[in-house]
Amino acid sequence: MSETFIWIPTYGTALTQKPSVSVNKFGDGYEQRVAIGINTIKRKWDVSFANRPTSTADAIEAFFEARASVQSFNWQPPHGAVGKWVCREWSAQKTGPYTRSVTATFDEVFE
Repeated sequence: MSETFIWIPTYGTALTQKPSVSVNKFGDGYEQRVAIGINTIKRKWDVSFANRPTSTADAIEAFFEARASVQSFNWQPPHGAVGKWVCREWSAQKTGPYTRSVTATFDEVFE
């Protein structure tokens, strides 16, 4: 069973959606497009957790490290339904003596 990511990102998170489509190009600019697979539109969120207490930033990073881009987790984005996600990349920046900001990219997966 997947764990649930519980932290709420800072306002300004960005959603990218990319349909999986195969394109066959023919002469004179004609092309044929067909959806690949069942779940053809995958979502990707660029999220940030700005100026969080060090203990919170540590917990967020520990959550990502424990899954190591292999195990998925449950998460409900700012708008949309709960889904399965993988965090393949994240970074942290010290913003004060007792605060850090964490940024990450969540890729939707279907299992």
